[in-house]
Amino acid sequence: MSAVGEVTRASWVRLVGRLDWWFLDGEKALYGVAAARIITGLGILLFVLANASTASYTWGGASDWSASLSRSSDWGFPFVVFAAAQAGGPAFWFGYVALGVSALALLVGWHGRIAAVVTLWLYASLTASNPIAVDQTDNAVRLFLFYFCFADLSRVWSLDARRRGRREARGHKAVGSRSHLIARVRAEAGWVPTLLHNAALVAVAGQLFVVYVIAGLSKVQGELWRDGTAIYYPLHVDRFAPWPALSGLLTANGVLVAFATWFAVAVQLFFPFLLLRRWTRVVGLLGVSAMHIGIGLFMGLPLFSLAMLAADMIFIRTVTFQRAAAFVAARVGVVRARLSSSRGGIGELPEGAPSDRTSPAIT
Repeated sequence: MSAVGEVTRASWVRLVGRLDWWFLDGEKALYGVAAARIITGLGILLFVLANASTASYTWGGASDWSASLSRSSDWGFPFVVFAAAQAGGPAFWFGYVALGVSALALLVGWHGRIAAVVTLWLYASLTASNPIAVDQTDNAVRLFLFYFCFADLSRVWSLDARRRGRREARGHKAVGSRSHLIARVRAEAGWVPTLLHNAALVAVAGQLFVVYVIAGLSKVQGELWRDGTAIYYPLHVDRFAPWPALSGLLTANGVLVAFATWFAVAVQLFFPFLLLRRWTRVVGLLGVSAMHIGIGLFMGLPLFSLAMLAADMIFIRTVTFQRAAAFVAARVGVVRARLSSSRGGIGELPEGAPSDRTSPAIT
């Protein structure tokens, strides 16, 4: 075999080994996925609560004005939960409340995968019942939630994790033929959930790359983005300006507007490459996070911002989440100790609690 063939074969073997390790050697980004679950559940729950007062007019019995469009919608079975409920009455509100309950279950991590599937089903059914009330927010939520249905959403920071920990602490062992059968199947096919979880991460990452890069390329072609004034205009559209006075204050400085405009283009266009190094990853993640927070606060699109922020969580390292969790837990311990001391308790600081103002590094 020639030298070129040997090099090619060795490179192929290394690539296959690397892919095998990444996809099958344990679930990746468990804390990032848990953070995505919490943010997504919170976003959909807030969506349900915020629209409760107008839900009947938008999707329920008072939405007959959109019935012809609903019948011509591309969404069919099984996303028809609210199609029959458009007549109004208890059927609609039962489904609407069920969506809120499933979003809450997703938020707290109670039967995470089931909660994700049910939430996706109900949310897609609700938004499909009135095509006029649909925008890109709904596309983002449905798309990313679909991918997350294949991930292990509740391994950490969830009621499922707490229940699993208590079971292990009691030394619980499966009993009965059915339990032994389930345990055996899980042991034999343990690689399947791992593969699905990591494949879901790749799908989410790929979707984000497509969204960001295409958005960046589209912006570069626009004259307003090139001359640094594009950020100004959407902040002064009545539909996307919940805080007109604040929008005016933010856009009063031309230099700030130009910087924000060009920075948004650069971060989106080069986002995949910014993830390759630690310090550029920090810049990229903080940049897109600031962009989405700004969109949510100043353009009145909180659910879209939360959906994108949730997807971005998979790029944050596990050690960063662990440091942040330890920092918060220590601070909570300090506050509890001080409250106990003010009430006449002992008031001793918990072991390992910080006494300075240090914070965890963001990586």
